[in-house]
Amino acid sequence: MNKGIKKHRMQGKTQSHRDALVRSLVLDLVIAEKIKTTPTKAKIVKAYFDRLVTHAKKKTVSGQQVIQSFFNSNERAMTRFYSVVETKCQDRNSGYTRVIKTLPRKGDNAEQAYIMLVNYGEKTKKSETEKLLEKRKKKEDAKSVTGRVKKAVSKVTKTAKK
Repeated sequence: MNKGIKKHRMQGKTQSHRDALVRSLVLDLVIAEKIKTTPTKAKIVKAYFDRLVTHAKKKTVSGQQVIQSFFNSNERAMTRFYSVVETKCQDRNSGYTRVIKTLPRKGDNAEQAYIMLVNYGEKTKKSETEKLLEKRKKKEDAKSVTGRVKKAVSKVTKTAKK
C-alpha cells in the first residue's frame, strides 16, 4: 500500500547488521555521553535510547525484559545504563538526547552529527557561551564610535610618547 516509503532508514544493511550497529552506538552513547556519527544513525539511536530510558523509568517487569534483551544481558552495560538514567535523565519526561549537525567528514565529505545526552557538559557549556558573549561584546565595542575613538586616542598617545 505505502509505495515510495522507505521501510528502513539505513539502506543496504541486513536486519541483524542494523540491530548490532544500533546496539553498539547506544552502548557508546551510554559510556561516552557524546558520540559523532552520521545524522541518519544519530536519529535512529535517539529513538532507541529514548525508548529504553522510558522503559527504565517506568520500572516494570516488561520494561526490564526489553532492556535486558537489548543489551543481551550484559550486566556491565545495564548497570552503566541505569546509572546514566538515574543521574542524567531523572528530571525530564522526554527528549533525553539531542542531535547537532556538524561539518562534513574530511575524507569522503559525508554529513556528520553529534548525538549527546541533554545534560552533557552543562557547566562547560555555560562558560563557553559566556566566553562567546564576551568576545562578541569586544568586537561590537571595537566597531562602535566610542571604540574607534578609544583606538585613535591610544594611537595618538603612543606616537606622542615616542
